Amino acid sequence: MITPMAPRKSRIPVDHQLDDLETSLRVHLAYQMMANVNMDYWRELDEPDSASLDSLACAINDTLVNICAQYENVTVISNLLEHARILLQNSVWSAMNVPYPRNTTLHMDRVIDNALHVYFEVIYAHLRTEMIMANHNAEVLQRTWRRCITDPSYTACRRRLMYEFNECNT
Repeated sequence: MITPMAPRKSRIPVDHQLDDLETSLRVHLAYQMMANVNMDYWRELDEPDSASLDSLACAINDTLVNICAQYENVTVISNLLEHARILLQNSVWSAMNVPYPRNTTLHMDRVIDNALHVYFEVIYAHLRTEMIMANHNAEVLQRTWRRCITDPSYTACRRRLMYEFNECNT
């Protein structure tokens, strides 16, 4: 007879998390550039206003907030994400803080592509490796804990069983 097993909890693989991060970053930056960059100010003074540059920094912050919250207890990943935030904000700021370009749409697309290129060159490989290691370590801990609380040869299981037995008796 085959022992029934609980269904596996679904978890999002690291590569999907990073793909979602890239897509979200691209969408947030494109939206902010199209909706919140004051083109008239940029055209008149040959520099974007500070509110436009701040909105781009906020778009990067908003993109990273979910993954930062998910890995807030893993110091290495938190540090890498903070480094990524600073790197992306500085690269976008330096690319946007230029005189008004001939083709703004093409320029903004290139800014996003270049920021993501910098992210892939500097952060991506390290971040992916650390996320894989953190997820693996969490799975090992969960598997070990499940074994400890279900196998009576472990003290934790015996205590749990005695507690449940005493609760049923009273």
